Amino acid sequence: MRSLFLTASAAALALVAGAKSSDKVNWQNVTGTSSTAFPTAVGNLGDMLYAAPPFVAQENRVNSTSIPNTAIEMRWKPKDADKDNATSADIFRNLGAQSPYHPADDLFPETNAYQNVPEQCEIKQVHILHRHGARNPTDGPNEGIGLLGQKVRNASKAGKLKATGDLAFLKHWNYSLGEAVLVHQGAKECFDSGVKMYYDYGKLMKNLTKHKPVVRTTSQSRMLDTARYWTLGFFGWDATDKVNIEVLQKAKKQNATLEPDETCKNADDDDFNFGKKLTAQYTKTFLPKLHKRLQKSVSGFNFTEQDAYSMMQLCAYETVTLGYSNFCRVFTKKEWEQLEYSLDLGFQGKNGFMSPTGKALGIGWVTEFIDRVTKTKFNHPQTTQNSTLDKNSTYFPLDQPLYADFTHDSIITSVLTAFNFTQIGAYLHPTKPDPHRRYRASRVTPFGARVVFEIMDCKGKESSQYIRVKINGAVLPLDEDQGCKKRKDGLCKLHDFISYQKEHAYKASKFNLACFGKNGTDFTITGPVRNGAPPSK
Repeated sequence: MRSLFLTASAAALALVAGAKSSDKVNWQNVTGTSSTAFPTAVGNLGDMLYAAPPFVAQENRVNSTSIPNTAIEMRWKPKDADKDNATSADIFRNLGAQSPYHPADDLFPETNAYQNVPEQCEIKQVHILHRHGARNPTDGPNEGIGLLGQKVRNASKAGKLKATGDLAFLKHWNYSLGEAVLVHQGAKECFDSGVKMYYDYGKLMKNLTKHKPVVRTTSQSRMLDTARYWTLGFFGWDATDKVNIEVLQKAKKQNATLEPDETCKNADDDDFNFGKKLTAQYTKTFLPKLHKRLQKSVSGFNFTEQDAYSMMQLCAYETVTLGYSNFCRVFTKKEWEQLEYSLDLGFQGKNGFMSPTGKALGIGWVTEFIDRVTKTKFNHPQTTQNSTLDKNSTYFPLDQPLYADFTHDSIITSVLTAFNFTQIGAYLHPTKPDPHRRYRASRVTPFGARVVFEIMDCKGKESSQYIRVKINGAVLPLDEDQGCKKRKDGLCKLHDFISYQKEHAYKASKFNLACFGKNGTDFTITGPVRNGAPPSK
């Protein structure tokens, strides 16, 4: 039996917010209805199960002469590293959206020389869209990657487990992960992000005197904790006295731009989820061979191709949760690259340009962004916005010099798609990876990912307001697909950018058609799309 600890308070929260009761909401304690303006104990925290506590100092067996610098480090190299000229970075940077946070220094190398704000420009406003930090897997101990742990445990108890070679460590391995909660590495990612944002933009908040700044998150445990750690990093130990955290409810029939799935009927329909289909199609090109190789090293239970795939994912989750993972050294550089591509296909097919609901799921936040920039009260067609809250200046202020919203990797992908950021939207072939592709989940939406929109006043020959977009620190080279004149520094006239979004974003999302239309009746889709929306008849 695996070792778990669950504090009394966490246990109580888990009982309140278990998956079975996710649609049961105490609406008397929800933002906009509570006697407390900004309640945080709103229920609906989702599944919560804490992992076994780590013991790296005792259990780490990686031979190294270096002194570790951080809590987690990838000191393993891929299998046959010398043959492939591989380093530990080839693991960390090929874990898709389960990669620990790192700056996207190779996403847009052509703009890396333009990190500094031009001398004639001054940042006036900042908008931050932030993913939660590193977490335990969302699958429970009896599903997903937890099934492998169950198989190994049962085989070991029955005395049938045999493990040799690369998998010899399975003889002493126990599945000890929790479920869905933010881990310490994730807390650090969020706190560090808050500290970084404070040093980058702290002065802006001196201009806000009428009310406390409002930051928004959602009701899931990892989301609420992410906002708390980030605000602690930005505002300091007394953050609760300096900022209001607005918790948007994740519940059925409840609109929320940071949790929009519930308001888009087709989003979770298998007929529209090409992510699963694309991932399955691609894994057929490499997983059988990988499975055959690993099968030689383990017996005593039914070792499937999915188990081999789960081992790769366990490298990511055990590393961020327990500090290290023996699974990381089992796979070659090429196999790690294959894993990442399978994960990239999943995101693009479910939430990106290859999904018919990709733009629809992100359009709500795009319209909120436009309202904040233009200081315009809610006046849009209803999509995923909570119009009750967005029409209320307490919960949706229009005067902040800095906004911060916390959401998921999938939603960030959809928002980038709704903005028509084609720079990371190229079509991904289902069986032939492009090694030079721009879109990589490990660069765009790793744990702790952040997209930053900087609004600045610039003086000179073309005195005007400009916008700059950064994805994990990398300056996005805005171009004509966003209504911009392409520049080396990535800047775009704010008027041009906003005008383009006003004219095109909502129309291009085809929200009602994408979310509520019927395939075969309102449109015909037989495979992934290329523009993040269904075709018009």
